[in-house]
Amino acid sequence: MLTVKEVTPSEFMAFEQHCPTGCFYQTTSQQQLLERGHNLTTFRGLFDNNELVMASLLVGRKIHFGYRFEVYGGPLIKPGMLSLERLHVYLDDLENYAYQHQALELKLIPSLDRKVLNDSGELIRQENDELIDDLGQLGYHYTDFESAGYEGAAHANHYVYKKDLSELDADSLPKTYSAKTLYNLNKAKEFGVTLRQISAAELSEFKFNTAKTAERLHFADKSLAYYQDAFETFGDQVQFIVAELNLTNYIQIYQAKMTHNENRIKELTAKHKSYDEAKIVELRRQSNNHLKKIAQAKMFEDEYGETLNIAGAMFITQPQEMDYVFSYTNETFKTFRGPFLIQDAMMREAIKRHIPTYNFLGIAGHFDGSDGVFEFKKGFNGYPVEEIGEFKKILRPAKYQLISTLKGLKQLVS
Repeated sequence: MLTVKEVTPSEFMAFEQHCPTGCFYQTTSQQQLLERGHNLTTFRGLFDNNELVMASLLVGRKIHFGYRFEVYGGPLIKPGMLSLERLHVYLDDLENYAYQHQALELKLIPSLDRKVLNDSGELIRQENDELIDDLGQLGYHYTDFESAGYEGAAHANHYVYKKDLSELDADSLPKTYSAKTLYNLNKAKEFGVTLRQISAAELSEFKFNTAKTAERLHFADKSLAYYQDAFETFGDQVQFIVAELNLTNYIQIYQAKMTHNENRIKELTAKHKSYDEAKIVELRRQSNNHLKKIAQAKMFEDEYGETLNIAGAMFITQPQEMDYVFSYTNETFKTFRGPFLIQDAMMREAIKRHIPTYNFLGIAGHFDGSDGVFEFKKGFNGYPVEEIGEFKKILRPAKYQLISTLKGLKQLVS
């Protein structure tokens, strides 16, 4: 017997945490975050003979003349329980609930892969045909992100970049990186870059830096209120990590390198061997570079203080995956390679927690070398994924058509 009813937050989370497609968009933490934005929320579940087999966080967002209801990141379906009959019963309930709350439309944006690609953008496999077919039979209009285009899908992740951690450990992880990425990671360690989890009081500085990066890279940033609310509602699930460089320590590192080189030059000079001359030249070249680094560090110290804020990122952790959500890089300090250290450290943390997937989230889907964000992420040797897209059903056709016509006339007049 199939029945649908509201489920408690604890019932929902018990289901979500064990569902392979569970994601942070479908959590009680996300519900609390959305309710702070005055959205309507409810948890609805489908029971098959008293077993919960489908569930969703259903959200109503106020728009002109009504609400748009959506399931972002769902519905969540227990493995082996997808069927046309179950979907029909479940979605009929969601549609009725949304209709009773003045909804014009219902959107489903599952957190599912459609196309798994290689780093050249070539198709490896296609997934979730059955769900697409079933929803089509139930009257949902399907828009895949390839058809929508990147701009049309900007409210959601069109392409993401993932890495499978399930077979890796701390020793094997760095061996999967590209030579360039491993070099940059080792340089960050050589410089003495350190990582720190920041407190709520430091989120205003985090927001200041994400805004600068968003403006430079032309993507939308979240508000300070969002970061503050996420910090509070997600609790231990969220981490805000910053990469910093203590310049006093950095200078001492390179002074020690210069002292080592000077001692080595003295040893070689004392031998009076002609074949050591090339080694001496190389050591002097290295020392000159070290001296330049020290001079630059002292200039930075005069202008920015003893500690540099190099980069930062926000992560949300689920049993299924760790998500790299928002980030920034201080362009002035990019030579210190902070982002490489952050990514490596967080993947190590995911492995330690036995989290099977690391999700770098958004890339532009340009595989020709023009997307710098993708070039950075692919150095960690994951794989690109085109997400499934969205499904929409109009619940009040006449009203929806009238509003669409009025919008068209407004655009025509303006």
